[in-house]
Amino acid sequence: MNCIVCSKKKEDFAVWSNKIVISATYDSQVQDHGVIRKLSVDDVICHDCMQKILDEVDKTRV
Repeated sequence: MNCIVCSKKKEDFAVWSNKIVISATYDSQVQDHGVIRKLSVDDVICHDCMQKILDEVDKTRV
């Protein structure tokens, strides 16, 4: 599986592969991030890239 953000090949234990799980796990600001909004059913995002998204969102919180 290749991460949609960094394109690196990852194993199934190293990725988030379900947009519904991401949405259930994180709040609306994370759900509204451009990368998360673009995820299709077949896309995966690795843990490292997910953490970068969380860090970006945390910087913009008021």
